[in-house]
Amino acid sequence: MQTRLLTTIQDVAEPAHSALIIVDPQHDFCSEKGAMAQRFGFDMKEIREAVPKLNALIEACRAAGVMVVWVREVFSDDKMHPNQKALWGSGDDIWLIREDGDGIAWYDGMIAPARGERVITKWQYDAFADTELHLLLQSRGIKTLLMAGFTTNVCVETTARHGYIKGYHIVLASDCAGAPTRAEHEASVFNVKTYFGHVATGADLAAIWSRSSSAVRARS
Repeated sequence: MQTRLLTTIQDVAEPAHSALIIVDPQHDFCSEKGAMAQRFGFDMKEIREAVPKLNALIEACRAAGVMVVWVREVFSDDKMHPNQKALWGSGDDIWLIREDGDGIAWYDGMIAPARGERVITKWQYDAFADTELHLLLQSRGIKTLLMAGFTTNVCVETTARHGYIKGYHIVLASDCAGAPTRAEHEASVFNVKTYFGHVATGADLAAIWSRSSSAVRARS
């Protein structure tokens, strides 16, 4: 039997088979006092401005019955590859998202995970590598990943690319993700839209679900 192809964003983002993947909304990646800003001198304005929109999308997903998955990154000396250590330090010299540091905490502007929402810990950019994420999604019949979080051009895009290769439909919630610079963010938006799936705002997705719910009620 031929599988029906999901080509429109309305079909792709159907709540019953979609999961919101919230990537790394952590202190070190979002706060002006976090390690990324302090080490590289990044202006975190673009990221901070995305946080309220991400919070709104999380609430919209909960209301629509979309599965919500939180992802956090931790750099641990016994789980880092040599190439990671060359960039981010090893042992006591690890300076970003240390497993024993405050940088791994959720950014204080984020709403908290709700009871029952799974938290996946990843050890590098990719949320699928060496984690249970794929098994979790498969067990719930998920076909679509709604990608959000930080930073757009590193961990969000890396996870989206791997998700696409694994057969998931990809939707980037473009205003619910961010990077230190607009150029980095827009490059990833272009990549996803052109090569990997769909791009929509959080408000776009909420509106799709609202219209769908209204249509169901009208037919009842």
